[in-house]
Order: sequence, then C-alpha cells, then structure tokens
Amino acid sequence: MHLDFGTGDGTYVQRRARLEPSTLVIGVDASAEGLREPSRKAAAKPARGGLANALFGVLPLERAPGELAGLVDSLTVLLPWGSLLRAVALPEADALARLRGLCKPGAALHIVFGYGPGDPLAVQALPGPAAEARRAELVQAYAAAGFAVAARPRSRAEVGELPTTWAKKLAFSSHERQFVALVGCAQ
Repeated sequence: MHLDFGTGDGTYVQRRARLEPSTLVIGVDASAEGLREPSRKAAAKPARGGLANALFGVLPLERAPGELAGLVDSLTVLLPWGSLLRAVALPEADALARLRGLCKPGAALHIVFGYGPGDPLAVQALPGPAAEARRAELVQAYAAAGFAVAARPRSRAEVGELPTTWAKKLAFSSHERQFVALVGCAQ
C-alpha cells in the first residue's frame, strides 16, 4: 500500500495507481472538499477512467495514524503547505511520530518541500549558508522519529518532474523558491 499524505487534488495518486495497478494507492488530505472530484473519478467504471486501486480519504496529521497505523509500505508527502509543511520542514517531533506510525518497518519515504524568501518558514527551515548543517539536523530529527533519510536540495527542474499539479505550478512560477528532498525508509 502506498499513502500520499496531503494529496491535494489527487493527481499523484491517480497517476501512481495507473502505473502500479497491483498497488493500493491512497491519498489523504485534511480537506474533504478537494477530494470529492478525484474520489468520483476513481470510483467510475474502468472503461470511464476509474481506478479500482485508488482511494481517497480525510485524515489530518493531528489524527494520524488512525486506522492506517502500521499498514503503509511507502509514504509520500509532496510539496505540502500550512501545518503539514511546518511539520516536515522544521520538523516537529510529534508530527514525525504520527507519520512514522503509519509505516511498516522498511516502508519507503519520499518528502519534498519548498520555501521562498518571503515565507516565515525560510527563516527557520534552511537559511542560506547554513543549509548543509540544517539538512544534517533534519536527518537527525527524522532518525529520532524512526526514519533513516538522506536530505538534499532539489532543483526546480527536478520538482517540475514530480507527477503532481502543484509541482508544475511551483517549478514554473516566477517566485524564487528553494526545494529539499528527504528520501529514505522507516526503521
């Protein structure tokens, strides 16, 4: 089972479900409104583009892991905003523990987040010359939560290749942004 946390409009879930028909791909988000259309599309008959292996549900980080505790084989958090962004970028120990609670041991983890010079997060997350040291701090914080990860900067071009609607918008935006990828697994 793959879980996309903070799935937004569900584009990533739909694409991954099409590419991996034998994998159950679940997208969860704190907002039910954005999940209505992708849920409707996934529930359609296969001849009409339905995806039997794609599901969507409401799960704010504050309520995770919930019914998904220990079931996830791979987890993505791609370009989050708001409280989910703060949780993965600062990072917040309780939030990371909640994400870890979703995962089986050995579950793959892929997180990508971005910030701009005007974002309050930029001051706390990865400021200029201290970026390498800050990435090392991220690796340590994730390790304390039960994840083994590597952290590296990600270019706009790399972000633009992510199969999400938001990735395209951010990669081709005129606003200056820095991106970081955390890739690894649950211990």
